[in-house]
Amino acid sequence: MGTNDGNRENLKNVRFILGIVAGKGGVGKSTVAAELARTYRKQGLEVGILDGDIYGPSIRESFPEESLPTTRDSMVVPARSGGIALMSVAYFHKGKGASVIRAPIANQIILQFLHEIEWGTLDLLIVDFPPGTGDVQITLMQQAPFSGVVIITTPHELSLLDARKSAQMSLQMGVPLLGVIENMSYFIDPNSGEHHALFGEGGGQKLADEFHIPLLSQVPIDPALQQKALFEEAAEKILNELKNEKIDEIKREDLYHFSIHWLDGKRSLFRASDVQRHCPCVKCSADRKNLMVDFETEIKQITRVGRFGLQLVFNKGCSQGIYPFSLLRGIDR
Repeated sequence: MGTNDGNRENLKNVRFILGIVAGKGGVGKSTVAAELARTYRKQGLEVGILDGDIYGPSIRESFPEESLPTTRDSMVVPARSGGIALMSVAYFHKGKGASVIRAPIANQIILQFLHEIEWGTLDLLIVDFPPGTGDVQITLMQQAPFSGVVIITTPHELSLLDARKSAQMSLQMGVPLLGVIENMSYFIDPNSGEHHALFGEGGGQKLADEFHIPLLSQVPIDPALQQKALFEEAAEKILNELKNEKIDEIKREDLYHFSIHWLDGKRSLFRASDVQRHCPCVKCSADRKNLMVDFETEIKQITRVGRFGLQLVFNKGCSQGIYPFSLLRGIDR
């Protein structure tokens, strides 16, 4: 699990750091990041965007240029557009083509973006992740104290494959999953108003159900229709996920049991073996029918993962899963 132990002094006045991840390029991740930033800014929040795509940056193209990055002492002051602070490698190289950069240099750029940028006081720093689950993505999650990530996918199965990898990476790095936004969900015929599912249906809900997180929004293809209201709704849900505590107390009862006292007053008692049967890790999820659990399994360690869930270490069997609070609440129903 990532420790998120980078130099945080530079980010100490940032209330929430939100990652926008997809795993796959071309699903509208940067568009979602830009629209969420605009929505939060209209609500009066102080917002910044870090474009983490070193090889194919696109955030700069989404905002009219008002002021370019400048230097102040040993720090870099971000560009600004519409009151939003912006940082992208696109501000520092000529042309609009993809950057040709070796991985160690890309990692160094990411470290500079995180620790040598004067972000100032922000309510929300939105990080637009590059596609994939490699060194740059891991560096981002290790070096910044993320409050959570939102998974972007289309309804198509190929998009789900890569989005699933990004979700699994986030959990392995100890970063909470806040929800799924399904982009390009449907096309609305401007004449008849009929909805056409061009890339299939149900992909976003399937991914949300798999990771026990909410489906935040289904965004249509036509940018002229419904998108503003949908992004406003998604932005509100994301902010609520970032703000809202779900639990009041976690208590180890004995070697085999722990309890959760939820904020709504309900108290749940869990046995280690019962919880382990629901292990959400990749291996256990893929072979649930053959999952063997011992009734005498003990709990060795309980670690809270932000507002998302718990990491449980058992004395036997699988200890790889991070258990969302939504999953735990469901087990007790």
